[in-house]
Amino acid sequence: MKHTILTRSPLGNPHRVWRQDNFVLSTFSAKGENMRDVLENCADAGFTMLELGWASHEQAEEALRICEELDIDLLYQDFSLFGGMQAHKLDRGPWDNAKAVADHVRPYKSCVGYYIWDEPYVEDQLVEARRVVDLFQKEDPARCPFTVAIPSYNDKFTWKNGEFAGYLYNYVNIIDPPMLSLDYYPIGLPGYTDEKQLDDSLMWCDLGLMRQLCKRHNLPLWFYYQAVNLYKYAHFEFPMVRMMMYAAVLYGAKALQQFTCVGSVIDEKGQKSIFFDETKAIHAEFKKLGNTLMALDSRYVFHSADLLPTSPYLTGLADDITDSEVLSGTLQDRVSVGELEDRYGNTYLVILNRDFTVEKTVELSLKKNYRIYEVSRETGRQSVLDDGTDRLTVTLAPGDAVLVRVQDAAEEAYTVEYRLEK
Repeated sequence: MKHTILTRSPLGNPHRVWRQDNFVLSTFSAKGENMRDVLENCADAGFTMLELGWASHEQAEEALRICEELDIDLLYQDFSLFGGMQAHKLDRGPWDNAKAVADHVRPYKSCVGYYIWDEPYVEDQLVEARRVVDLFQKEDPARCPFTVAIPSYNDKFTWKNGEFAGYLYNYVNIIDPPMLSLDYYPIGLPGYTDEKQLDDSLMWCDLGLMRQLCKRHNLPLWFYYQAVNLYKYAHFEFPMVRMMMYAAVLYGAKALQQFTCVGSVIDEKGQKSIFFDETKAIHAEFKKLGNTLMALDSRYVFHSADLLPTSPYLTGLADDITDSEVLSGTLQDRVSVGELEDRYGNTYLVILNRDFTVEKTVELSLKKNYRIYEVSRETGRQSVLDDGTDRLTVTLAPGDAVLVRVQDAAEEAYTVEYRLEK
């Protein structure tokens, strides 16, 4: 069978200098009693980046040294010097010392960027975040000036009061970020139930709006998923985590940001904890899938009818399956499909079992006979799953997904591999 090598390019806001080369697997603010144990176990779990939000001076200095030693990327912050959290920042007065910070971290190759602001919340903080982002871009243009937006379940900007879309538009327009990152932690929020799972969650609306803005502004989509039982719900299990990770990929995510490793991958002392083995395994999968995912753009997102069935907020933020060039019919309960494409016209599907309690055999009706290739989670290579069918069947574990490529069965078969070209 013919094997085709296609090039892909780094991604990033065309107005910004920084570019993303590879799929990111990160964790936020990995604090523990022993930073070396924390970082060694995070590296063992397969994280490719540590984010130093809210870090003290001592933590920041230690993380710089150890990340360099372990070859883990670092989003640097020393909260005694710079950075903000929601509408709050340290009272430093007008801050313009980006050059000193950049000069300090310049020798550390593992430092890939600066954690500028965690969820800037009101307009003057958006403006200040933009000013600091611009300062760091001027002083250290190759490194990423990172910020993250606030989700729609905050007190002020919500879907219900009609303010969230305007907030996220302002966030993007004012800060002009190098990527669009947002967090959403749905398991255990008020109204969440085992019976409904995430059928009624507005997480899907947040992701839909993010996807829309990323396409409009050519931004990579980064997403913080929930990895700890934040709200002390009756139980919290790894298939819930897996489903949120693959949900982001469904929308075209280029980074999966974990909140947080403490209480999931490691404990407060930095030792391996409850989800260490599962996290290590799924990170290994994404390291194989990531090269392909970096080459793909989201074209459509389809959900079964049981997702937000009576909500007005999903309108325009998900697609009708009748628009698909590949799929027909309807989707089974708790099934979602993302239709993605590369710049050469190759079409891929991310098929997600949203039900994180039961295994599901998913059957998709196709508009014509297609050759189906599965992208292996063990190797990253493509292999023929079916040489010609108008009905695609896959069996998925609770909260799991699969990435496949579809090709007109009448065409000559070929597999695809992507290589980064700068």
